[in-house]
Amino acid sequence: MSVDTPSTGWRKFIPLRKTAENPATPGVAVTLVDALGGDVETIVDFPVVIRGEGSGQLAARVTLDLVDGAPHILPSSGERDAIVNGAPLLASAALPNGETVTLQLEHRLCFLRVGAEADWPPGLDTKVWNVFETTTGRVLGQCPPNEIPDLLARLGASPAECAVCPHGLDTGFLAEGVAKALRGAGETAPPSAVLAGDEGSRFCPACWQRFDAGDALSIATHEELSGDPVLGPDHRLRFHPTRFNDAGIALDPMGLPAPDLACPHCRRRLPNGYLDSTHHILSIVGAPGSGKSYLLAVLTKVLHEGLFRDFGLTLRDDDPTGNLMLNQMRNRLFSAVTPEEAILSKTALEGAFYERLRRHGRTVALPRPFVYSIRKEGAPDNSFIFYDNAGEHFEPGLDPENSPGAMHVARSEGIFFLFDPTSNAAFRAELEGFSHDPQLTRNGVIDQQDTILAEMEVRIKRIAGLSRADRIKVPLAVLIGKCDVWEPVFNAVGLRSPVAQGRLNLARVKENSDYLRSLLLDLCPTLVSGAESISDNVRYFPVSALGHSPTQITEGPKAGMLAPNPSKLKPAGVNTAAYWLISQAVPGVIPTV
Repeated sequence: MSVDTPSTGWRKFIPLRKTAENPATPGVAVTLVDALGGDVETIVDFPVVIRGEGSGQLAARVTLDLVDGAPHILPSSGERDAIVNGAPLLASAALPNGETVTLQLEHRLCFLRVGAEADWPPGLDTKVWNVFETTTGRVLGQCPPNEIPDLLARLGASPAECAVCPHGLDTGFLAEGVAKALRGAGETAPPSAVLAGDEGSRFCPACWQRFDAGDALSIATHEELSGDPVLGPDHRLRFHPTRFNDAGIALDPMGLPAPDLACPHCRRRLPNGYLDSTHHILSIVGAPGSGKSYLLAVLTKVLHEGLFRDFGLTLRDDDPTGNLMLNQMRNRLFSAVTPEEAILSKTALEGAFYERLRRHGRTVALPRPFVYSIRKEGAPDNSFIFYDNAGEHFEPGLDPENSPGAMHVARSEGIFFLFDPTSNAAFRAELEGFSHDPQLTRNGVIDQQDTILAEMEVRIKRIAGLSRADRIKVPLAVLIGKCDVWEPVFNAVGLRSPVAQGRLNLARVKENSDYLRSLLLDLCPTLVSGAESISDNVRYFPVSALGHSPTQITEGPKAGMLAPNPSKLKPAGVNTAAYWLISQAVPGVIPTV
């Protein structure tokens, strides 16, 4: 493939002419560009020696001089040959007008061009290089120059059959020669443009690493740019944009608008407009089988309805594509006709709600982020990110580096801890004889909720660099779940609603919380002590995602399973807990009194 427009493809090497067929005009100049460092120099005084980075007479070098008024490149007597346009320079050769010439002197890589144009090279980015097949001109990938050998190895491509050039040019070097130059350069090779740190004003909702807005990658649009060197052949190329159209949208290496952005760390697509909003993670933690999936599905529905009804706020779906699985789960629950149709599958440890991405140099399973924002007329949007996490990811013994699926808790600005009373022996004993809920008669129930709470504390404080005695400032909402089962027994039905006249009454939230705290101190004091050793801002809430006891299915392939009754769905308390957590995590979003 031969492409004339810069940055759109690989232009094959053109051998230098032995004579000056296009004489230069008086006042000729040659522009010299350091391909690795990006330095640009204009040469107007001739002759001039360009030297490699060796020492003494052993350093490879060439001489630029005028021959019959035209700039020529001449070999010198050094023991190491200079490589010009991919071939050893054996005799004097003219530099053609309007064409870019490559020069390799040991591990020094340069570009030469006749003229002193102020705008050349246009859009050059020496930190990002395009990799091509020399036979077809097909783009294989994009990476920093010192990662070219690794990229070729991952792709199984021969360095002798590939060419590379900095983004912004269509002339470059054989990959084989660049690899040798980089090996010789050692520590002088430029630093990687792929971020290795964890700093910046933004964070990725998938891998939770930080970056600055300018470091975000663009996602190629052109069909010939399929295949990313990190994500693989099923993903479009990620690249650092250097060219933009009149609307300010990045152009991909084939010249098409590329409006989608990706994280520079894991390279996952970012939701549309993600860099324009402030984002907050709200984590839901709980034991396996505690009902987190049902809670999350219900939460997005009741927040959408309640925020507008109670405060005139709108919950907006910020990423319909990325949120598709959660939206389908919610629609399945609330559109079901039979209990069998309403069953939500348990979140598997690395199931459909997870995706495999690169994090800190390894491929790991990370939970899919679900991004929604709260909008108020005349005020900036605040986006909130939720995850449907397998409870097993919070269990002790799971290596958080190899399986970091729950590490979002350490980045969270608000935490829901879902406590399941029907798994707690003390609650079950108190409820015996008062309730016929099938969840109370399950056999082999192991209550590990205290252990999961302790493990959450250890992980948060380890990542945040806190001692065991320290407490985080992040608000923690302890949700005493399935309140439809236990509220009548413990006289908690009469707790007053804290929402009135378009405000959340924080004093009333505390009153209700104190009542529940006293109840928990009698039945499971370790839950209270565990929660309050984590955060200095804890409140307790009665919630029920379903509002009724589930039905036990007796026939068919789902026999024995517990399922919601669609005709009895009546969520309770979920909104109140979310209102409080949001009001504490991002003050001013929820009106309070």
